[in-house]
Amino acid sequence: MCHTDTVNPTTNASHHFPRSLKMTDSNPLVLYDISSTIQPRSYAPNPSKARLALSFKRVPFKTTWVDILDIADVRRGLGCSAVRQFDDGTDFFTLPMLRDPASGQVVGDSFDIANYLEATFPHSGGCLFPPASTRTGLNYESPHRDTPFYAPLTTRKGARNEAYARFNVHVDATFSAHVVLVAHALPFNPSTADATRALFAKRAHLASWDDLSIQGEARVQLRAAFKVALTSLARPFMVHDAGPYLEGEQANYADLIVGGWLNMLSVTMPGEEWQDFKTWHGGVFGRLHDALQENYFECK
Repeated sequence: MCHTDTVNPTTNASHHFPRSLKMTDSNPLVLYDISSTIQPRSYAPNPSKARLALSFKRVPFKTTWVDILDIADVRRGLGCSAVRQFDDGTDFFTLPMLRDPASGQVVGDSFDIANYLEATFPHSGGCLFPPASTRTGLNYESPHRDTPFYAPLTTRKGARNEAYARFNVHVDATFSAHVVLVAHALPFNPSTADATRALFAKRAHLASWDDLSIQGEARVQLRAAFKVALTSLARPFMVHDAGPYLEGEQANYADLIVGGWLNMLSVTMPGEEWQDFKTWHGGVFGRLHDALQENYFECK
C-alpha cells in the first residue's frame, strides 16, 4: 500500500522498514527519485529499477523526492558525478541516486545501485544476480541497438555482472525508441512543468514540446511498430512455462530492468492503450508487470 507525508520535494518523503532486515532500520538507505504529481509512486524507468531492486533485496530505505530542475544541483551537492552525457558531450545529471548513511557512499546509476545492494546485503532478500542462473534472455539484442539517442545509453562495460548491464542497455534502447508515445503524459510538477517541458524539448533538439505529441494515424503506426519491436524481448519470457519471470517462478535483476519500463508505461499510457499493451505477445509483459508490482514495488 502506498503512503507518504506531504513535504518539500527535496526533503525525505517517507519510510519503509522491511521485516527481514533489522541491522539498518534506524539508519535506512536513501533513494533519490524524481518528484511528480503521482508520488509516492515512481514513474521514470531508472528510478523504478532501483526501487524494485531495493524492495527485492528487502533493504530498509526512504525516499528523497527531487524536482527535475533541481537534480543537477542535488547530485553536485552530494559529490555524485554524472554517469551519462548528452550527444553534445555535456553532462546529463539524472536520477536515481542511492546514499548509504552508514558508509557515506553515494551511487548514481541504477545498475551500479543493484550491484551495490547485492554486494552490501548478500544475505537479504532475493539474489539479483543468481550464480545458478540459466541466463535466459541475457543475450537479447534490441532491434534499435544502433539508434542514436540525444542522451546516449550507458553501457557499464567492465562492470560486475556485465551480462546484465548489456541486457539493460538493449532493453533501454527498445523502450527509449518508443517513449514518445508517453512523453506528453509525464507527470511533471505543475509549478515547474513549463520550464521542464522547455528543457526536455531543448535536450531533444526540438523546436517545441508539442513536437513530441503523436496522435491519429501516426500514433497507431508507432504503437504497431512498438509491438513488433518487442517480439524478440517477449520470446525469452515464454521459455519457462511457470513464468512470469525469465527463469520461471524466481525473478532476478533482468526482470526488474524490464519492470522499470513497464511501471512507466502503466502510469503514462492512456488507460485503454495500457490494457491493450498488457495483452501483447501472449500477455507476458502484463503478467510480469503485475507480479513485480505485487511482490516488489514499494510506493513511499
